[in-house]
Amino acid sequence: MHLLNRWLQGEEKGPSKEMTGSLLKEIASLGASLVGFADIREFAPWPRAISIALALDPAILKGVKNGPTPEYYKEYLRANSTLNEIARRTAQLLLRAGYGAEAFPATIGDSDQESEYERTLRAAFQHKTAATRAGLGFIGKSGLLITPDFGPAVRLVTVFTDLPFPTGQPILEGRCRGCRLCVEACPAGAIKGREWRAGMAREELLEAHACRREAKRLLKERVGADETVCGICVAICPYGQRVSTNPPIEKDS
Repeated sequence: MHLLNRWLQGEEKGPSKEMTGSLLKEIASLGASLVGFADIREFAPWPRAISIALALDPAILKGVKNGPTPEYYKEYLRANSTLNEIARRTAQLLLRAGYGAEAFPATIGDSDQESEYERTLRAAFQHKTAATRAGLGFIGKSGLLITPDFGPAVRLVTVFTDLPFPTGQPILEGRCRGCRLCVEACPAGAIKGREWRAGMAREELLEAHACRREAKRLLKERVGADETVCGICVAICPYGQRVSTNPPIEKDS
């Protein structure tokens, strides 16, 4: 934190490797489980992104293999709220240091979606793009980010910035191999079972509208909430079965 304070006060010029590590630790101290830096010039108006992940409670996930539960929905909301606060504070940190920064929220509620989203089910920016470009994980057959530490049992948020920090090594292909657990468990039959590669169209992996319809139906039926939350493919993934119980982890760039 001493290095970070010197940087914020203008005593250090530019983000050295030590400064980047100090920033990682500061974001982790806010509650993040994973943090990575990405070059996103190919995907967004901003040159850099900080990808931040928060692990979901594994005890709650154990009850989700047959569909969403009230506890899982509360955990989903808690994670999103926590991530948005971490992103807000991270953006403020960068702005105080004289850099541009913008927090992109963890999710956008169904009631806030515009007609274009309703038609395409595509947000303006995909958190998973920043996460794979930062090296935090790969995209599974389910279309979810799969991290080595927590599997798909994470929620994501992104902070855009023009701070020219060193970036992580992008992950460009999936590592599910012969596993088909999520394919067989999906109640919508939406997962096609193909291995992901960077640049692949979402439609080659899954039928997003079928996924959304079934997730909304299940949550409404079992929890009484009108949002798109399911969790079956999160709970069943073997990467998540060996979920870490260690303290929050930062990924070095």
